Amino acid sequence: MTEKRIDISASGYEISLYCHVGEAVCTVQYVEDALSHSIVLKVSVPSTRSEADLDLEKHQKYTLGKAIRIAREKDIYSELIQTELSKFLKERNWLIHKSIAQNAGALEKNENRDRLINRIKAITKHAHELLKMIEDDMIDFAEASGKDMSRVKSEISKY
Repeated sequence: MTEKRIDISASGYEISLYCHVGEAVCTVQYVEDALSHSIVLKVSVPSTRSEADLDLEKHQKYTLGKAIRIAREKDIYSELIQTELSKFLKERNWLIHKSIAQNAGALEKNENRDRLINRIKAITKHAHELLKMIEDDMIDFAEASGKDMSRVKSEISKY
């Protein structure tokens, strides 16, 4: 027996929710990428661009949790950044694995919608804060390694 599928258009709230979830997932991916780059530059210390690219390809396959563990084991960040990464991982896991499924009933009944969207927006905000912290850390690392970062800082200040 074949079931007929009835397509129901998403409500305005659902579209908004999906957009916020998508934005949060994108910012999570940026954090994962920043971690991968940071680990390659601070731990692997490649001598050539091609070596760095190979290392980066390997590290980009790691889960966020594994990348955070490597960062902690290799002590590449301050305790503040490491603590924020651990908090972020918990929220990321909630976003990816539970945010929609755990709230399906509430969504259908219009309960706690604002609270859900605000929690998702907070993940996006936290990701942006982490990106800035990792960026600043990488600039400090490069300067400590004797690199002139004035052009980079000048570009960043434009945004």
